[in-house]
Amino acid sequence: MILNFIFSNLNAIVLGVWILFLIIVAIRYFQPTWIKSNNKFLSKIFTGLKNISFLKLILIALGLNIFYGLFVSWGQYYVWSTASEVTKFLLTSPLPVEITFPSYLEWTRPLFNNNLGYFLFYIWGRVWLNIFILFTFSGLMYFVFRTWKFYRGGFLEKGPELMLVLMLISGWMGVLVSLSLGFIFAILFFAFYYLKTIFKKIYPVISERLSETIFKQFFPKINFIESEINKILAVEPAFIFATFFGLLFTKIILSYF
Repeated sequence: MILNFIFSNLNAIVLGVWILFLIIVAIRYFQPTWIKSNNKFLSKIFTGLKNISFLKLILIALGLNIFYGLFVSWGQYYVWSTASEVTKFLLTSPLPVEITFPSYLEWTRPLFNNNLGYFLFYIWGRVWLNIFILFTFSGLMYFVFRTWKFYRGGFLEKGPELMLVLMLISGWMGVLVSLSLGFIFAILFFAFYYLKTIFKKIYPVISERLSETIFKQFFPKINFIESEINKILAVEPAFIFATFFGLLFTKIILSYF
């Protein structure tokens, strides 16, 4: 059955969806000119991806997370309702009083004193708690990035919005990995920038020497380096690449902690 296939490969499907969405975000950010198509339909799609607003990307990321939570909740209910008498019993059982809550959460116990109490408690802890923490953490970090941009700069015009989308893509606890990798990659990018500045100073001498050699005859377009070394460094690409690595390797990285 299709449902059995989806349930068996849910993690791979979710990963594929997030990678595809990350590609869309990357297209929107980098605005690549090499993506072209003679097909009018595909051309309209590429143009639409390049012009999509970051607000829409944020709403899509929020929607995908909520849809994932709803689908997994329904899937868990479906599996329990068709698995065995024990799981069917759990679907109609309130949360046992033996399960203790921290004192500051005791006020939530009445929410689970109903026929779906045990299931609601289970699905909240396994799915919705992670989504809630992700939304809260991402919102707080977005506020931090906006404040940092306002007082110190360092981001492009829509940099904080891009960062928010990337955090929502990463999930919890993947966002911790992607942000950490992002800062590491950003440091490496800055190091490359300073090396590029040094190279920029010595480039005229190198270019003059090359023009006097046979190398220049075989590579007449060597001047493209001049345009590359004059580009302004941005930190956002570091976090785009970090999000991609985070999606692939978060479980492996967290297994060492």
